[in-house]
Amino acid sequence: MHSRTVRIVVGAVAAVVVIAGVATVVMWRQPAAPRPRLPRTSIAVMPLANLSSDPSQAYLAPALHDALLTQITKVAALSVRPRAAVMGYAQAGGTLPEIADALAVGTIVEGSVQVVGNRLRVNVQLIDPATDSQVVVARTDRNLDDAFAVQSEIVQRIAKAVGVTLTPAESGAIAAAPTANAQAYRLYLQGRVLALRPDHLRPTVQSAQQLYERALTLDPGFALAHAALSEVHGLMYSYDYDSSQSRAASQREEAGTALRLAPGLPQAHFAMGMAYAMVHNGALNDLRQARKDFEAAAEGLPGSADVWEAVGSLYQSLGDWRAWQPAYEKATALDPRNVDLILHLGGNSFWLQHRFAEAVAATDRALALDRRRIWLKIAKAQLYVIWQGQLDTMRAVLEHGPEDYGEKGTALGWRVRLKLWERSPDVLLALGPEPQRVIFESEEAYEPALLYAGWAHQLLGETGAAQFAFRRALDQLDSASRGHSDDWRFHASRGLALAGMGQRPEAMREADWLRASALDLGAPWAASRRTSRALILAQAGLTDPALAEIESLLAGSSWIVSVPMLRLDSRWDPIRHDPRFQALLSKYAGR
Repeated sequence: MHSRTVRIVVGAVAAVVVIAGVATVVMWRQPAAPRPRLPRTSIAVMPLANLSSDPSQAYLAPALHDALLTQITKVAALSVRPRAAVMGYAQAGGTLPEIADALAVGTIVEGSVQVVGNRLRVNVQLIDPATDSQVVVARTDRNLDDAFAVQSEIVQRIAKAVGVTLTPAESGAIAAAPTANAQAYRLYLQGRVLALRPDHLRPTVQSAQQLYERALTLDPGFALAHAALSEVHGLMYSYDYDSSQSRAASQREEAGTALRLAPGLPQAHFAMGMAYAMVHNGALNDLRQARKDFEAAAEGLPGSADVWEAVGSLYQSLGDWRAWQPAYEKATALDPRNVDLILHLGGNSFWLQHRFAEAVAATDRALALDRRRIWLKIAKAQLYVIWQGQLDTMRAVLEHGPEDYGEKGTALGWRVRLKLWERSPDVLLALGPEPQRVIFESEEAYEPALLYAGWAHQLLGETGAAQFAFRRALDQLDSASRGHSDDWRFHASRGLALAGMGQRPEAMREADWLRASALDLGAPWAASRRTSRALILAQAGLTDPALAEIESLLAGSSWIVSVPMLRLDSRWDPIRHDPRFQALLSKYAGR
């Protein structure tokens, strides 16, 4: 369930500024039968309808929709569903009450945008899905140059309509104009719409970059555009469109410029946090630098689920579970049906903390929301193995499930693992995966079938056959790892093969490499490498360092080191009878 990359939402935060009022009309429909009421302050802003006949103005509807969302996130008392959540339900269709139920909101905002000549017409209305009553919040007809002067008033009207009084700081943040240059602002909006596209295709990202750069040519002091430009540099880097150091430097430079121009701008802090957290991929020093910027972004955008997810992901990476918990709860309160949020920020964090019941509950919650994620069934079965040493769930899933579990591997791979845990080496060997097959290949493992053959022969006491299998596994790993000398998965599997061959010094070198590479990494990345190191040390019979690593994993963050797994997995057998190993099982029973 975990990933080697920082799972931080890259969808950037854009502030849209407003400086003038709008004409307001109040109009109610006849209410229908009452529905169960959710807080009116929980809001879904549906995509604004584009009524413009000029295709060149079509960008304004999605741009102003995104801007409204961002403006609302500046109000702590309002809970607004993120753009991705709303877009998913809007595209799927359904009645407004059904959408309100699905998104768990008490207010739905609808509206339209139309450009006629140089006039901008925006209509916005609030709907209470519990009563089917409607109030028109804004009906405007302004000069097109006033595009950024609409959202502030609309947000204030929305807040008033649902019973929220803005603080002076919130009112000031909503009304702070990002630029006095209307053309620069329109270019920014066009770039924003492109950057929001979920596919992040290279030409799209490059076009967004060009639009932001044109905006900055018109207004070099446009801090929000600098923050947005930092974002697209990050996209270019993270998607490997341009992974040069100069691109990474540009990402940080633009974020720094935005902060220098507007030290209190939350989007600038978010951009700087991303420059540290995303580009540098989990290094602790960079994550610690990112922390203060993400926290500042959350303070300025308290209603942004994306920002709180980034904050929570950062705490997860640092293993700061005390700070992680409220960030996760805040993110899920703002976006309660986000399956990835529930799984990666929730389930993975519970898993790392050995809070297995809560990890299973998160998996069940995600499955209830999205039955298509069939791999969650094997993840849940794996949790039961690690939590309780219970294999029945795994057997049942494999008996009735598909042959391919996507990111969690194949049914054959899990059957092989199951037979290893069951200590059924003859059956394991009889499964007969072709020798050159990689039985597991994911972000967390690169394991040839020959490794499992070696462990099966170990269980049978067939030392020569085991060493032969490990030798062939090592050859396969050496061939596959050419050009990937920094990929820790190859070092992990090489160390296990070398230990199985009895080449202790060589195995120890791989264990040392894993220890060094894990020193400057956050909890999710370090745990996988340290677990592999412990297994290598155990297989090599290096009891003292193996026990030290095991205890550290039991006491701290880990994925698969638990007392039930230590009892179950035969690969710990070389150190199993040491009294200190048994003492650890007693000390951490129930962990």
